Amino acid sequence: MKVTLIPCFYRQVLGFYCPTCGFQRSLVLLFHGKWMEAVAMFPPLPAQLVTLLWVLIAKLSKKVFSRPFVVMTIVDFALLVFNCVYQNIIN
Repeated sequence: MKVTLIPCFYRQVLGFYCPTCGFQRSLVLLFHGKWMEAVAMFPPLPAQLVTLLWVLIAKLSKKVFSRPFVVMTIVDFALLVFNCVYQNIIN
């Protein structure tokens, strides 16, 4: 099954990788059950999935968990910056 992905506008216009480059491909790998390949493609994926799950639980339970959410958001942001720097230096 061939999956058509949306091309990265950021990469096409500016010529270097954006902080989320690899996210679509990693989700496709994740949905195909290839966990290790998905994380190798986009290392921030596990942290972002945990944050998404945390937000969904908070919304469904109607409770505010501000402190853990702030910490997870900072970790997600740091991982995205690291991924962007890593992708642009290595590739």
